Amino acid sequence: MMLPSKLRDLRKKHGLSQKELAEKLMTTQAKVASWENGDSVPDISYIAKLAVLYDVSADYLLKDDKQEGQTIEPGEDMDRPNKKDADPKRIGRINSIYWTIVIAVYLLASIATGRWATSWVLFILGGAIWLIGAGFHWINSTK
Repeated sequence: MMLPSKLRDLRKKHGLSQKELAEKLMTTQAKVASWENGDSVPDISYIAKLAVLYDVSADYLLKDDKQEGQTIEPGEDMDRPNKKDADPKRIGRINSIYWTIVIAVYLLASIATGRWATSWVLFILGGAIWLIGAGFHWINSTK
């Protein structure tokens, strides 16, 4: 999909008229109309404002790799189309499963060896592994 189509579709999805969009961007309705007709291209400063307003990336607005027939959803991001990793409930479930497994391994090791006092090392090891995983998740979420 081309930039003029994206701009028109996003504006309509957000329920804005050309005049209302122009007021939000502090420009004229004629300029917005020329962008949507393909007569001109918005300056980079307007691209940045539009990306923030519509909650999409500037790359999404500028790239023409969207297939015809696909719809544009507000908040859709070309760089991170799958936002599944950022779901707090999913992360909470993963943490719960992880710590349940660590506790189960601790109990099994303690019962099998009969050394309840020395099996606490498994908790330290489990915590260290968890911190490494959380660090990788944080690094990937800030890209």
